[in-house]
Amino acid sequence: MAEPPDPLSADPAELVRSIRDLEARNADLQAQVKTLKALIFGAKSERTAVIDPDQGVLDLGDLAVEATPAANDNADRTSGKPGRHPRRPANRNVGALPRHLPRVETTIEPESTACPCCAGPMHRIGEDVAEALDVIPALVRVLRTIRPKYACRCCHGTLVQAAARPRVVDGGMATTALVAHVVVAKFAWHLPLYRQAQMFAGQGIALDRTTLVFWVRRAAWWLKPMARQSG
Repeated sequence: MAEPPDPLSADPAELVRSIRDLEARNADLQAQVKTLKALIFGAKSERTAVIDPDQGVLDLGDLAVEATPAANDNADRTSGKPGRHPRRPANRNVGALPRHLPRVETTIEPESTACPCCAGPMHRIGEDVAEALDVIPALVRVLRTIRPKYACRCCHGTLVQAAARPRVVDGGMATTALVAHVVVAKFAWHLPLYRQAQMFAGQGIALDRTTLVFWVRRAAWWLKPMARQSG
């Protein structure tokens, strides 16, 4: 910005022109300062909206080039201009579902396989296959173990029956798999016992938190020898 003449002119008209010139330059500088503040401190959407192509008085260097929005972003991507990096494709799992998962196939046949022109039978020439990831919620079931008793009609007092299978909780209502599920959910997935009790209650099964605590302690008692050997 040019400095005002020193000494000042004695001509009133010249002084008025100098004052108006300084006011115009001051307004221009204030607008540029506002633009720079919006570029530095404003949000990303605001940064692309505050740049006016006509405001080229200040040399902003790389900042002005990066902040100026393109007229047509899609056109720039397909025009083959150098210096623009292609966007990386998004990471998606569509079409790459794990092979070890079981497949449940459902075939949807057309309502009729007769030719709509000649009414003759049509033969299969191909197929379209689409895979979608599915989940079955946790299935809570009751395992009934039946141990028949056999007695001899001739010999008095003779009784034969298979021995009961051992479980983690002897005489309890939980199978070894259920106890393992509760322990893994608590220590591996950090699911508290009270929340697990709420989840069971959601399926109509009333389990007190103290019962789950007993199962966890029982599992710890069984695993204690293994922990000593590994330590």
